[in-house]
Amino acid sequence: MFLVILLNMLFGSTFALGKLALEYASPFLLVSFRMVIAGAALLVYQYFFNRKYWLFNRSHMWLFAQYTIFAIFISYICEFWALQYITSAKACMIFSLSPFLTALIAYFFMAERLTKRQWTGLVIGIFGFIPILMTSDASEAATGSIGFLSGAEIVLFFGVLFAAYGWIVMQQLVSDRSYSTVMVNGVGMLVGGLLTSIVSLVVEGVPTIKIPAEAVTWSVDPFWGSLGMFLLYGGLLIIIANLICFNLYGVLLRRYSATFISFTGFTQPLFASFFGWLLLSEGITWHFMASVVIVTVGLYLFYKDELKVSA
Repeated sequence: MFLVILLNMLFGSTFALGKLALEYASPFLLVSFRMVIAGAALLVYQYFFNRKYWLFNRSHMWLFAQYTIFAIFISYICEFWALQYITSAKACMIFSLSPFLTALIAYFFMAERLTKRQWTGLVIGIFGFIPILMTSDASEAATGSIGFLSGAEIVLFFGVLFAAYGWIVMQQLVSDRSYSTVMVNGVGMLVGGLLTSIVSLVVEGVPTIKIPAEAVTWSVDPFWGSLGMFLLYGGLLIIIANLICFNLYGVLLRRYSATFISFTGFTQPLFASFFGWLLLSEGITWHFMASVVIVTVGLYLFYKDELKVSA
């Protein structure tokens, strides 16, 4: 159980690390840097240490393309653009929509059934996001709004929606086409990162390191100090999210069901709020805690039958 908690703690920490990295680089540059390096590392590992799963069937190219575009390219662009304006805890909280959105996609497009209890949990879970979505600050308000939703929240919501669809596609590649998750993620991250680098050049221009105002007080050259901080936080994101969490999740799937691990994801926003407070001095409001409690109830009802089987 300790490793399950560790997994969610590490995932929760990546939102604060992402905001710290964004102080030194633009969002698309950060995404491309992270994904190209992580994807290349995974493919190198697959080729040299587990070559029997080095597979790629051209007839499955459309599935790989969907996973790359939706789960990596669009999803991470939306996430890191929005992360500039909203708190790390709120970003993680919105990502908790993923199980509910995945269920709705499967229901409407894959003819999967939902029980009455699952519908009840889904409705409660979705309504649980209202308290946290009612809060915003000046930075978030600057992105515009539609009703009580800010532009950043809307963009992040679409990022979560596309990621949820991408994970369905990945399940088809791994479960139905017998690809390893390392191979699928390696291809998706590398190609998605290269696509993001093109967007970065077009939208953000020549890659540059941002130098924060406080850099003038550093004992080192502001540029080299800022570059070092970008490499530090960007490297931590790669190591923690793309390498450690990815492999740890695979290990845990041998001991626990995917349903149980997904359910324990309700702890991620709690860890995200802690790291946001510790590293970014972000406040923790009652709106956030209310959303966590209500969404947890929704997740419990949604997964209740499957959790009994897992037990």
